[in-house]
Amino acid sequence: MNRKVGVIGLGYVGLPLACLTASKGIETIGFDLNKKKIELISNGISPIRDKSVSTELDIALKSDNLSLSNSIDDLSECNIYLVCVPTPILENKQPDLSILLNATEMICEVLKTDDILIIESTVFPGTCEDYVEKLIFEKTNMDSRKDYVLSHCPERVNPGDPYWNTSNIPRVIGSTTKEGNLKAAQFYAQILEGEIIEVKDIQKRICRSSLPTHDENNNKKNIPNGSITLMETIRDAEAVKAMENTVRDVNIAFVNELAKISRVLKLDIVDIIDGMETKPFGKGPYYPGIGVGGHCIAVDPEWLKNASNKAGYFPEMINLARHTNNEMAVFAVNIIKDLCQKSGLNHKDLNCLLLGVSYKKNIDDSRESPFYTVEELAKDTFKSISVYDPFFPEISTSNNLETLVNNTDIIILITNHDIFVDFIHSFDFSNTTVKIMFDGRNCIDSNKIAGNIIYSGIGIRN
Repeated sequence: MNRKVGVIGLGYVGLPLACLTASKGIETIGFDLNKKKIELISNGISPIRDKSVSTELDIALKSDNLSLSNSIDDLSECNIYLVCVPTPILENKQPDLSILLNATEMICEVLKTDDILIIESTVFPGTCEDYVEKLIFEKTNMDSRKDYVLSHCPERVNPGDPYWNTSNIPRVIGSTTKEGNLKAAQFYAQILEGEIIEVKDIQKRICRSSLPTHDENNNKKNIPNGSITLMETIRDAEAVKAMENTVRDVNIAFVNELAKISRVLKLDIVDIIDGMETKPFGKGPYYPGIGVGGHCIAVDPEWLKNASNKAGYFPEMINLARHTNNEMAVFAVNIIKDLCQKSGLNHKDLNCLLLGVSYKKNIDDSRESPFYTVEELAKDTFKSISVYDPFFPEISTSNNLETLVNNTDIIILITNHDIFVDFIHSFDFSNTTVKIMFDGRNCIDSNKIAGNIIYSGIGIRN
């Protein structure tokens, strides 16, 4: 089959995917409603501040296989559609399917018999059948069981990761028919250059003894890079992403709980976790922090909780994990207030510097970042606040970190950008007005902090 791919949504997921398909020799059209984004990409400028994505874009454009458009009509000759649009949650934590359904409606204008439609956007179990498929049938009278292929291959992009990327992350896929699932999987096998695996064979591949099963990059040796695993149903594929991030959320919530316990027992949770890490099997590790963010851990469990709720079961563990992680910013600010009181300082008289807007280090993504909660709390707690993140100059109070540090009393590290860690480790704070440094990511070597500064963090013994 002469394949022509349309990628709908050119964000963290869609742009690298479009570049990958183009670089593999497949004619690809990247579609996005944002005209400015289309113009930037067409001119070889990645809207994502990631060197690897910029390199991939350069390769894709030079291949002459990638074109850009904001007109859905230009996708009419495509026979494979990859939907990579955002699926956020509303303020009330309910799933917001509006962007996905809008994209689906547009695809209905160009969808043809035997086309393959793959949803990569994160969704809750049942979304593809109960919403996407029904909308397509309503608009086109086409049935995914006989007229076209409807699949779900949940994205697993890990922004800022120097090793794992769109071309080598193992994937899972599910479709409304087994025949359609194999067709969709064969497409991914072409661009990922990995083997297709039946989900029933996964357990046979994973060594269950105490022997090492990972290489130096922490890769599972028997699950090849770029492999694509066939799930039994499209709902199972939808559940994989939601559940794997819910597992992460619960585990992070648990170590955050341990951090609270460590504080009252005068323990150092970071040292304890490092000690636990010496055990070569049966553990994470997970480290506590000032909060979780991004479109995965902070969002996917809400989707799963919502789906479970609708099915008649309220997941207490997920709800508790979400509550625990959402409250970590409050916990952190309360620690700082307690330190101020013990030091004879009135927090209302102190200036505070917030370092980091991104939800994780070295990327320009602030979705669901704990920064916003910390910012609101800080406004009510301190005399004034300033903000610095080189990835967000429009939010930063100044473009000079040293100037901000020299005019603040309290530093709260929210994001462990390499530039922050390097700066703090090398900068001489002894002649500044800084009195307290709160490490929200437990990433600073306290031995490198001036003795006149109170250093603290999540679960750190003081």
